Amino acid sequence: MGTELSLGGRRHDVTAHPLVMGILNRTRDSFYDGGRHFRLDALLRRAESMVGDGADILDVGARPGGVGVRDVPLLEECDLVVETVTALRERFDAPVSVDTTRAAVAEAAFAHGAVLGNDMSGFGDPGYLPAAARHGASVVATHTRLPPGIPDPDPVYGDVVGDVAAHLRHLAQRCWDAGLPAHRVILDPGLDLGKTWRQSLRLLAAIGRFARPGHPVLLAASNKIFLGRLLGLDTGERGAASTAAVAVGVLRGAGVIRAHDVRAARHAADLCAAVLAADARPEAWNR
Repeated sequence: MGTELSLGGRRHDVTAHPLVMGILNRTRDSFYDGGRHFRLDALLRRAESMVGDGADILDVGARPGGVGVRDVPLLEECDLVVETVTALRERFDAPVSVDTTRAAVAEAAFAHGAVLGNDMSGFGDPGYLPAAARHGASVVATHTRLPPGIPDPDPVYGDVVGDVAAHLRHLAQRCWDAGLPAHRVILDPGLDLGKTWRQSLRLLAAIGRFARPGHPVLLAASNKIFLGRLLGLDTGERGAASTAAVAVGVLRGAGVIRAHDVRAARHAADLCAAVLAADARPEAWNR
């Protein structure tokens, strides 16, 4: 048995089967789809396609995290998330994650059936972890330098890999102290969040080093800025690079993959998991 992740009481071996988290943005100004799936019926069709393509988790967000975008009031975000989580739980068996930095939104989502809180702020809201603990939910602990929406144009690290790893250890301890064991805490090095493209590339190369005993590691590289800067690609041109990043991440230890293109990520993750299995037990693959 490899590293396990608990979602809603069910354990998943993410070493044998890396989980793919499909990104569902219910925002009017998503950088990726421009709000094309803001209407609930459109979002549900998108979710159905993702489940058919092999999504293990559906990750719902209703507040964009970029710099210079319109913020969403708390009540509006909460209403959108609760409506979406409720509709997804009625239609699909896939566990639902909520992509929010606000404890009140996470609490409402957990109360309506979400089982994972994906917080890109590193638990800046002190009520977040207690809410997850009360509802038996799991969380994503993310490294970032500044709160979401605040530009970080010149991030400096003594050793980006060592500094990020140390901060993730600190977040993991906070989770433990709040009552969340390792199999309910995913660690995310936060590619692009307070990092230059070169720093993000180093983190991708070292992603296996962020694994703590029992903690799965999340790769969130899909259509990220560092891919565009490295390869000279606009947002709509980063699909192949995103799939390549999935392969690198799984081969180097990532157990959960956050992706816009679920089908491509599923194929890349499954292929790489099979390669790792064949390497670990070559005698089982001789016929």
